Amino acid sequence: MSIGPSEAETFWTEFLRDLVRRGLRGVKLVISDAHAGIKAATARMLSTTWQRCRVHFQRNVLADADKK
Repeated sequence: MSIGPSEAETFWTEFLRDLVRRGLRGVKLVISDAHAGIKAATARMLSTTWQRCRVHFQRNVLADADKK
């Protein structure tokens, strides 16, 4: 766990860099919200596939959908 000033790419890059330094290996898929910072850092630091969290996706769709 880590606390940062924002969800910017710089924060996520450093967060992932620390995990890699501590031995994180073999990541095949990262699932998260669609924040550009984590997507970019994931691609740079882990060279892996990213997928949008289905719960976040559903919430975003329902927020924009007509109530009927």
